Amino acid sequence: MTAEETRATLTICLLAAYADGDKHDREREQIKQVAQGLAQNEQINLPGLYQDVLLRRVKLDDVLPRLASDESRQLAYEMAVCVCDADGQTSEQEKAFLAQLRQGLGQATAGIATQAEALAAAPLQVPAAAAAVELPASVAAQP
Repeated sequence: MTAEETRATLTICLLAAYADGDKHDREREQIKQVAQGLAQNEQINLPGLYQDVLLRRVKLDDVLPRLASDESRQLAYEMAVCVCDADGQTSEQEKAFLAQLRQGLGQATAGIATQAEALAAAPLQVPAAAAAVELPASVAAQP
Protein backbone atom coordinates (compact mmCIF):
# COMPACT_ATOMS: atom_id res chain seq x y z
CA MET A 1 0.00 0.00 0.00
CA THR A 2 1.36 3.39 -0.92
CA ALA A 3 1.56 6.34 1.48
CA GLU A 4 -1.17 8.04 -0.57
CA GLU A 5 -3.47 5.01 -0.17
CA THR A 6 -2.74 4.94 3.56
CA ARG A 7 -3.65 8.63 3.89
CA ALA A 8 -6.81 8.03 1.85
CA THR A 9 -7.84 5.07 4.01
CA LEU A 10 -7.30 7.03 7.21
CA THR A 11 -9.23 9.97 5.81
CA ILE A 12 -12.12 7.64 4.95
CA CYS A 13 -12.03 6.29 8.51
CA LEU A 14 -12.21 9.83 9.87
CA LEU A 15 -15.10 10.67 7.55
CA ALA A 16 -16.85 7.51 8.77
CA ALA A 17 -16.32 8.48 12.41
CA TYR A 18 -17.87 11.89 11.89
CA ALA A 19 -20.65 10.76 9.54
CA ASP A 20 -23.25 10.91 12.30
CA GLY A 21 -21.89 13.98 14.06
CA ASP A 22 -21.10 11.86 17.14
CA LYS A 23 -17.52 11.75 18.31
CA HIS A 24 -17.31 8.57 20.36
CA ASP A 25 -14.10 7.69 22.21
CA ARG A 26 -14.21 4.10 20.92
CA GLU A 27 -14.30 5.39 17.34
CA ARG A 28 -11.28 7.57 18.05
CA GLU A 29 -9.47 4.57 19.53
CA GLN A 30 -10.34 2.47 16.48
CA ILE A 31 -8.93 5.16 14.18
CA LYS A 32 -5.76 5.26 16.27
CA GLN A 33 -5.41 1.48 15.94
CA VAL A 34 -5.99 1.61 12.19
CA ALA A 35 -3.42 4.39 11.88
CA GLN A 36 -0.84 2.47 13.90
CA GLY A 37 -1.43 -0.65 11.83
CA LEU A 38 -1.32 1.03 8.44
CA ALA A 39 1.22 3.79 8.91
CA GLN A 40 3.99 1.91 10.71
CA ASN A 41 6.67 2.93 8.23
CA GLU A 42 4.98 6.02 6.84
CA GLN A 43 5.11 9.60 7.99
CA ILE A 44 1.38 10.28 8.24
CA ASN A 45 0.20 13.51 9.81
CA LEU A 46 -2.92 12.20 11.56
CA PRO A 47 -3.72 15.54 13.27
CA GLY A 48 -3.58 17.17 9.83
CA LEU A 49 -6.01 14.59 8.44
CA TYR A 50 -8.33 15.26 11.40
CA GLN A 51 -8.21 18.99 10.62
CA ASP A 52 -8.98 18.41 6.95
CA VAL A 53 -12.04 16.33 7.84
CA LEU A 54 -13.32 18.55 10.65
CA LEU A 55 -12.86 21.74 8.63
CA ARG A 56 -14.50 20.06 5.62
CA ARG A 57 -11.50 20.64 3.40
CA VAL A 58 -11.80 17.09 2.10
CA LYS A 59 -14.78 15.10 0.85
CA LEU A 60 -15.25 11.43 0.13
CA ASP A 61 -15.22 12.06 -3.62
CA ASP A 62 -11.80 13.74 -3.27
CA VAL A 63 -10.30 10.70 -1.56
CA LEU A 64 -11.70 7.75 -3.52
CA PRO A 65 -9.49 8.20 -6.61
CA ARG A 66 -6.40 7.87 -4.40
CA LEU A 67 -7.18 4.19 -3.77
CA ALA A 68 -5.48 2.57 -6.76
CA SER A 69 -6.03 -1.14 -6.17
CA ASP A 70 -9.04 -3.33 -5.41
CA GLU A 71 -7.24 -4.45 -2.26
CA SER A 72 -6.77 -0.90 -0.97
CA ARG A 73 -10.42 -0.07 -1.75
CA GLN A 74 -11.62 -3.16 0.09
CA LEU A 75 -9.34 -2.42 3.05
CA ALA A 76 -10.58 1.18 3.23
CA TYR A 77 -14.18 -0.03 3.29
CA GLU A 78 -13.49 -2.66 5.95
CA MET A 79 -11.69 -0.14 8.16
CA ALA A 80 -14.56 2.34 7.78
CA VAL A 81 -17.00 -0.38 8.88
CA CYS A 82 -14.80 -1.10 11.92
CA VAL A 83 -14.85 2.58 12.86
CA CYS A 84 -18.63 2.85 12.45
CA ASP A 85 -19.15 -0.28 14.55
CA ALA A 86 -16.61 0.69 17.24
CA ASP A 87 -19.20 2.28 19.52
CA GLY A 88 -21.42 -0.78 19.41
CA GLN A 89 -24.00 0.54 16.99
CA THR A 90 -24.17 1.82 13.45
CA SER A 91 -26.38 4.89 13.15
CA GLU A 92 -28.54 5.62 10.13
CA GLN A 93 -26.10 8.36 9.10
CA GLU A 94 -23.20 5.91 9.32
CA LYS A 95 -25.15 3.35 7.29
CA ALA A 96 -25.79 6.02 4.66
CA PHE A 97 -22.10 6.93 4.64
CA LEU A 98 -21.09 3.28 4.21
CA ALA A 99 -23.59 2.90 1.35
CA GLN A 100 -22.15 5.99 -0.34
CA LEU A 101 -18.64 4.62 0.22
CA ARG A 102 -19.59 1.22 -1.25
CA GLN A 103 -21.06 2.92 -4.30
CA GLY A 104 -17.99 5.10 -4.74
CA LEU A 105 -15.59 2.19 -4.36
CA GLY A 106 -17.47 0.05 -6.84
CA GLN A 107 -16.69 -3.54 -7.61
CA ALA A 108 -14.06 -4.07 -4.91
CA THR A 109 -16.74 -3.95 -2.22
CA ALA A 110 -19.73 -5.31 -4.13
CA GLY A 111 -20.07 -8.57 -2.20
CA ILE A 112 -18.90 -7.38 1.20
CA ALA A 113 -22.16 -5.79 2.34
CA THR A 114 -24.19 -8.78 1.22
CA GLN A 115 -21.91 -11.15 3.11
CA ALA A 116 -21.98 -9.00 6.23
CA GLU A 117 -25.78 -8.75 6.17
CA ALA A 118 -26.13 -12.51 5.65
CA LEU A 119 -23.84 -13.21 8.60
CA ALA A 120 -25.70 -10.76 10.82
CA ALA A 121 -29.08 -12.28 9.91
CA ALA A 122 -28.00 -15.92 10.21
CA PRO A 123 -29.38 -17.70 13.26
CA LEU A 124 -26.90 -18.89 15.80
CA GLN A 125 -26.62 -22.63 15.65
CA VAL A 126 -25.70 -24.33 18.89
CA PRO A 127 -24.32 -27.86 18.48
CA ALA A 128 -26.69 -30.48 19.89
CA ALA A 129 -24.01 -31.67 22.31
CA ALA A 130 -23.65 -28.18 23.79
CA ALA A 131 -27.41 -27.72 24.05
CA ALA A 132 -27.90 -30.99 25.88
CA VAL A 133 -25.45 -30.47 28.73
CA GLU A 134 -26.63 -32.18 31.88
CA LEU A 135 -25.85 -30.65 35.24
CA PRO A 136 -24.74 -32.86 38.13
CA ALA A 137 -27.62 -33.76 40.45
CA SER A 138 -26.10 -31.68 43.28
CA VAL A 139 -26.13 -28.53 41.11
CA ALA A 140 -29.49 -29.20 39.45
CA ALA A 141 -31.21 -29.71 42.82
CA GLN A 142 -30.18 -26.31 44.21
CA PRO A 143 -32.95 -23.70 44.36
